[in-house]
Amino acid sequence: MEHNGFYSSDHQYKHDREGKGGNAFATVVIIVVVALLALMVVGLFWPTLLGQSANEEVILVTPTPTVAPTPGEEATVPPAAEQTETPEATPTPVVSDNDRQMPMLDGVAPTLPGMVDNPIPDIYDAVSPGVVGVLNYVQSQSLTGKTVDELYGSGTGFVVSSEGYILTNAHVVEGAHKITVKVYGEDEERDATLIGSDTETDIAVLKVSDANLQPLMLGDSDKVRVGEYVLAIGNPLSTDELANTITFGIVSATAREITIDNYTNSYLQTDAAINFGNSGGPLINMSGEVIGINSAKTITAGYDEYGNAVSAEGIGFALPINQVKKIMKILITKGEVERPGIGVTVSTIDEATAEENGVPVGALVQSVVKGRPAEQAGILAGDIIVEANGETITTHEQLVSIVLACVIGDELNVKVYRDGEYLDITIIIGNKTDMNFDDVVGGEATPTPVPAP
Repeated sequence: MEHNGFYSSDHQYKHDREGKGGNAFATVVIIVVVALLALMVVGLFWPTLLGQSANEEVILVTPTPTVAPTPGEEATVPPAAEQTETPEATPTPVVSDNDRQMPMLDGVAPTLPGMVDNPIPDIYDAVSPGVVGVLNYVQSQSLTGKTVDELYGSGTGFVVSSEGYILTNAHVVEGAHKITVKVYGEDEERDATLIGSDTETDIAVLKVSDANLQPLMLGDSDKVRVGEYVLAIGNPLSTDELANTITFGIVSATAREITIDNYTNSYLQTDAAINFGNSGGPLINMSGEVIGINSAKTITAGYDEYGNAVSAEGIGFALPINQVKKIMKILITKGEVERPGIGVTVSTIDEATAEENGVPVGALVQSVVKGRPAEQAGILAGDIIVEANGETITTHEQLVSIVLACVIGDELNVKVYRDGEYLDITIIIGNKTDMNFDDVVGGEATPTPVPAP
């Protein structure tokens, strides 16, 4: 049945009531909307009403508290900070000849609880007291014109004898006017004596007196295998904030021939994190024994097409401890390592280069050290050494090997090619340790890292 718009009276009453209620609800909604609009308008113009630009920020400033003078007293201005008097520089002590006796290497391997899930905490507790900070001070001028000792850099070292002997890297103490050591558990620095330093192998020996030192046990680096777990303990970045930091890794390689600052040495390679300041610290095996001295790391793997450096991670190098022990003994007993040398840096002229330039194959002399055997004999930069002691030279490595096989004071007979002529020259072998390869004839040495005989 269709209503056709017809509604009963009852339905009409209900509709009227619903219509009245709907009007009341609509009125409330309109009031709320108007109120919200009013608030928005006030918010937009509120800063202007306060006399402030609408774009200005309201900044709350806490006033600096001031101290009112006591009645009867005048306010005074505090004097400028007085300049602290700088102490006089203290040079590193000189080693007496009577002190050049090889000490007892009395380090003891830590006693570990046996095979456990993680022995590293026990190794660290046993070994870390034997790791020290090494600080390098150079001379500088203070504001008052006095000569003072200024901290130049720092690194790490480790104790090898309770008699006070400490191993570190030569580059950690290079150029130091004064060397100090930060012993584990002590706040004050101790003066250290430089017993000896060898730049070529990057090894230095220090000694401190009257200190309670805990020597570390030196292991056998010849037995190290690729993949062994190792620990590095040192002072990355500084001797204070991050002192005695331990990092963990494996042995990545056991005999890497790496050239650093013109010197080629054999290194243990590790991915244990090493940073600036770790130099001179111990590389330790899972028996708590030192198997190497952390010495260097590779920070770039090359350059991209735009010339930006590509960073390298996990490539660190440590000098094998067996090699270090040999140099350490010489440094302690003699003060320096004497090596045969003639005072030149060399590179190889191979067949392709020789054919391209119309010169013979041989060892190209790139620089000559001032006042040393090669210059004294008449060798010039640019000469090509084609023969040494009767042996034909085809690579610079051959020449280096021949020189190293000589004894200081021996004669080295060489044939050189110069400007289309061959010359026979005799060179008297000298002590390479006494030669400064940065002080060369005609200016700075070539930046190319090449062996120097």
